[in-house]
Amino acid sequence: MSEPKRVLHIVGGMNRGGAETMIMNIYRALDRNVLQFDFITHRKDVCDYDEEIRRLGGRIFYVPSIGASSPMAFVKALTKTIKQAGPFQAVHAHTDFQTGFSALAAKLAGVKVRICHSHNTAWKQSPNGLDHLMLKGFRQLIFTFSTQLVACGEDAGAFLFGQKKMENGRVEVLPNGIDLSLFFQPGSDEKAEIKKQLHLLEKKMIIGHIGRFHEQKNHVFFMELAQTLKKQGVSFQLVLVGDGPLKPVVESYAKKAGILENIVFTGVVSDVPKYMKAFDVFVMPSLFEGLPLVLVEAQASGLPCVISDHITEEVDLGCGLVKRMSLRDSAHEWMKAVLEAYHAEPPLQETIISQLEQRGFDVKQNITRVMDLYGM
Repeated sequence: MSEPKRVLHIVGGMNRGGAETMIMNIYRALDRNVLQFDFITHRKDVCDYDEEIRRLGGRIFYVPSIGASSPMAFVKALTKTIKQAGPFQAVHAHTDFQTGFSALAAKLAGVKVRICHSHNTAWKQSPNGLDHLMLKGFRQLIFTFSTQLVACGEDAGAFLFGQKKMENGRVEVLPNGIDLSLFFQPGSDEKAEIKKQLHLLEKKMIIGHIGRFHEQKNHVFFMELAQTLKKQGVSFQLVLVGDGPLKPVVESYAKKAGILENIVFTGVVSDVPKYMKAFDVFVMPSLFEGLPLVLVEAQASGLPCVISDHITEEVDLGCGLVKRMSLRDSAHEWMKAVLEAYHAEPPLQETIISQLEQRGFDVKQNITRVMDLYGM
């Protein structure tokens, strides 16, 4: 049997973020006798998916980021690594505005398929004139050295590549597919059992969130929401799944506000589908997002979702599960939306599966499209 061809993914680090989980969903589902994935990461520490990557036959290489070196040093180191570790069928970069530098390095290394992939709708909350000028320069690098532009959604594509590129069909929109079978709605008995296994309180409303403790995710808003719920006498637990630099700040806030007993900080977990099945409502007050994979997973689980209107409208998959709220609305208004979602009748499982399949969110559908992108 001939050796599989290899594709090199360039990422910040393979922790449990949306882009990284999307890559892993595809990696698990493809025929690894035909195609293998390798990774360049900018982190020296061990990341959540590293062990699984190596178990599946992938390799991980470290190259310092542009911020830790310089653009010239980054391109030089990346080119050297690609030449030494190759040959590669394709280089697939996922680092948003830095992807043009990766495409340049891949071209210098002789790789024919060079993919720049957008996963976000913004990179700063309040970009200034200089930021917009820099983005224009980054775009030019991307357009010059990539062979294919890919985005997780329309808004993510327009952010990184510009609306004109979206309108002329230059950008391939590739939905972040998931294994739908992992997220089927639980029956009431199964849900109660899962809550018990996860040490959650069965008779309380479980409000869930999965995301990195980073400014983008707006965890401080959760503290305001929790305070309002407690003040109104609502019986609830707020479950915050994830880790990140702002976690100690949020924990300290919760302690000072007297709501720590209502909040469960789980850290990073490997059994996301199980947590989704334990939640009653999913809340996401992000300041900006691309098309969050976690909201696809939440809807696949039949979870009602209360989200900020800073998240792309594309994330509403037509299941009747998404309620968009303004971040200018008070925590009291958000509380009312959460309670309304909690008491709403869930859609049928068949409806959810149909809607997600129609929109291309079944990972099995993604495999064919990904293989086409890689020229296989």
